[in-house]
Parts: sequence; C-alpha cells; structure tokens
Amino acid sequence: MGERKGQNFYYPPDFDPKKHGSLNGYHGTHALRERASKIHLGILVIRFEMPFNVWCLGCNNHVAMGVRYNAEKKKVGMYYSTPIYEFRMKCHLCDNYYTIRTDPKNFDYEMVEGLRRQEKRYDPTTIEQVAAVDRAFGQKLASDAMFKLEHGDVDKAKAKDAAPHLQQLEYLQDRLRDDFTANQVLRQALRSRKKELKVQSDVDDALRKKSSLSIQLLPETEEDRKMAALLAQYRTVKSFDEKQEDKRKEIINRPIFAKASTSASAVSSPTKTANAPLAEVKKTLVQSAYRKRANEATKTDQKLLSSPLVRRKRKIDESQLPSDDGKKKKKSAATVEDRNVKETPSTSLSSNPLGALASAYGSDSDASS
Repeated sequence: MGERKGQNFYYPPDFDPKKHGSLNGYHGTHALRERASKIHLGILVIRFEMPFNVWCLGCNNHVAMGVRYNAEKKKVGMYYSTPIYEFRMKCHLCDNYYTIRTDPKNFDYEMVEGLRRQEKRYDPTTIEQVAAVDRAFGQKLASDAMFKLEHGDVDKAKAKDAAPHLQQLEYLQDRLRDDFTANQVLRQALRSRKKELKVQSDVDDALRKKSSLSIQLLPETEEDRKMAALLAQYRTVKSFDEKQEDKRKEIINRPIFAKASTSASAVSSPTKTANAPLAEVKKTLVQSAYRKRANEATKTDQKLLSSPLVRRKRKIDESQLPSDDGKKKKKSAATVEDRNVKETPSTSLSSNPLGALASAYGSDSDASS
C-alpha cells in the first residue's frame, strides 16, 4: 500500500499548486486535524507523560509518574540554542490545570503552576556516589597542569580515607557470596515475622469486634501500657455494671434471718459471720434455730412433768411396782416423788422431747379412761 500514498487524491479543477500548495491548503485544514486547532497561536496538542510523582494543588490527590495527558505544547524561550517548552494540561481528577516547563540548564523539569513535586531528589556526593561531571571542570582539568596536579593529590587522599570502608564492603560480599544460604536465612526470618503479624492481626480483629471499631490499630508500646495502668489505678467512678455487681454480692452475703441467736453455740461475732462463706453461715443459723426450738420443747416437757396431774399419776404407778423379792411395798407420796425426780434424767427428755410429751399425754389419757 505504500506505493499508493501519492495516488487516489482528487484534485479539483480550480486547484492551483502555486496558490494552495497542497490539498490541505486548498481545503483550509491541517494534517494534524484537531491537534493543530491552535497552531496559529504556536500551540500544538501532544501526548505528555508525567516525568515524576506529583501532588495536585486543586484536589490534593497524588498523580503517579507515567500518567499521560493531552497537553498543549508551546515554545516560551531559549537557553542558548536549546528551546524551552511549556506544557499545560488538565487534571483528570478535578478542574485544576498543570503547567510544567523544561529546564535545559539543570536537565530537569520546572513546576510552574497547579502541582507540587514529590521530593525524592538527593545529592550523590552525600552517599559517596560520583556526581555529574561539569563540562567546564573537564576542560580546566585538561588545560591546566597545576589544577590537574592538585586534583590528583585530592584524589589520592580520598582513596586513602575510603580504603577501610572498601575492605569492609569486600568482606561482606565474600561472606554473603552463598546466595542459597542468604536466601534461606531471609525466608526464615520472613516466615517468623509473618506468624507474628498473623497473631497480632487476630488480636486486633478480636478487639475491634468487641469494641465495634473499624479503624486500624497501631502496635502497643510501653507508654500505652503505663497509661492504661494509671487509668485503671486512679479510676474512682464505677460503671453501671460494676454497681449492679456490688449490689448482687451484698444481697448474696446478707444473713437469711433478721436476728441471729445470742447463745454461745450461735455465731460468735458479726464480723466472723460476714466474712464466713455463705454455706457455713446458713448451716450455723439453721443449727442455732434447731437448738433454740429444742430448748423450748424441753422446758415445756419439764413444766408438764412437774404439774400435779402428772405427779399424782406417777405416784400411783410407782407405789404399785413390785419389789425385788416379789412383794409389794407401800411407799409414801414424798418418797415416790423424790424417786421420780432422781430417776428422771434430763438427758432423756432433752434427747427425745416428743417422746416425753407422748408418754405424758398418753398416761394422762389412760388415767382419765
């Protein structure tokens, strides 16, 4: 198809090569079409690639190196015989416009308007690198013998100062020459580090889930531990849950009965009762109440036994009892009463007060019948 580029063009009858020059001139168009719409102003639209990372001053967004724009290119000056070009383009994230200009003197670009460069530049001499050689310095070094001699002495002094550092670098290179071992050590360190990060991530996720947080948690520091300990130590205001828990414990440790027994077998002191476990307190109170009721029943039995009805009944029964030799003896009421008092042990009444009551009431019913 290359041989047909000069063919298949229609030239109208009024086309004059001297007047129009070309078909584009005849039609009043440019070969670059819309890109040359401002060619009469010296502006040509080109495809411009961002030379480094920048920040947009309109929306404060980061624009990475290599992002391409349709920029208006125009010539704004000369540096000796080198033209200085200016590029103007619109931000793809907002309505702000960037303006960048070439800097042939420093082999760099100049930020003119609408953007700010992300500083990653450095001085090579600060990290012991060879800087760019100035052309004037090279010419002076070649033409001036004394300057060359002085510069040679300076180079020898620099080499002498850098000799220990160079030897250390050679030693490190020889030690790390085994690529497999170095890679194995690095992978092992990375593996352990990944496990630590996984554990910390699980702890942070649990804390965020418990506290309903969606923010990223920073690593814990010694200052954070001290501050948390101080807050826990000097906190005086209790929360609602803590107050409810204190009330619940107070109710659980409260005695069952309103008034405890004052006998010697009861609780020895209020302080001991309050400090004793709940089960022991309940057991002591139940035993105290049982002894109190038993004592009251014993006193009731003694009153019943000492009544005239019971004493008379007992007198008749004792007088009719046979003696050891089979003969009946008649005894006086005073003797029988004294014997009843001596033979009636208090332990039997106190040990079984209900049996004493039953026998007493049963004897009374037999006598009445």
